[in-house]
Amino acid sequence: MSHAAVDWASKQGTAKSSDRLVLWALADHVRKGTKSAWPSVAAICAFTQLSRQTVMDCLARLVDAGLIRDTGGRQGRTRQIIVWELAI
Repeated sequence: MSHAAVDWASKQGTAKSSDRLVLWALADHVRKGTKSAWPSVAAICAFTQLSRQTVMDCLARLVDAGLIRDTGGRQGRTRQIIVWELAI
């Protein structure tokens, strides 16, 4: 966890509180010394207690807002987990 990323996420204005919660979940998973995180959607759902569809909608809004971006990298055993970069 990166304390700087969590602090940054807590100061971002979002249209929906669920977006802010998903951003916080991503920030909580940022790898130390980077701006990147790759929690699975299931991990974000567990962290936030939001449905899969709500998390997917939140991620799309966060991308549109310029707060996160898909790096094109993939992680996990099946290489399907998106590597997100936060706009810290």
